[in-house]
Amino acid sequence: MHLEPERHRSPTISLTPLIDVVFILLIFFMLASRFGDWKDLPVNVLPSEASEQREDKDWLTLTVTADGQVEMEGERYPVTALAERLQGRNDTVLITGEAEAPLQAALATLDAARAAGIEDVQLELMP
Repeated sequence: MHLEPERHRSPTISLTPLIDVVFILLIFFMLASRFGDWKDLPVNVLPSEASEQREDKDWLTLTVTADGQVEMEGERYPVTALAERLQGRNDTVLITGEAEAPLQAALATLDAARAAGIEDVQLELMP
């Protein structure tokens, strides 16, 4: 009986799975990335005397409530209806918020005031 001697093959590592994983990661990061323009929200740090100067102007104060609505001149409105309420007004707008008011509602109020054509809008949020 003739037996052939065992041939020892050296183990090889295939690079194909590694290349597949790299391409999958590349596709994932390309799809998960945002390639857009970032817009900065201008924030002015004012000294404490600014609150005294604020009283000299005629301000229209919009207060964002804890439930996300906006109080203007004693009446409450949803943020979505605010732009049409402010349409045609040429006031200086000051946006303030209650302690539990959501920041997203305050920023939506800022956007609604700018969409109504009001250029002088200030956002005042206290910690």
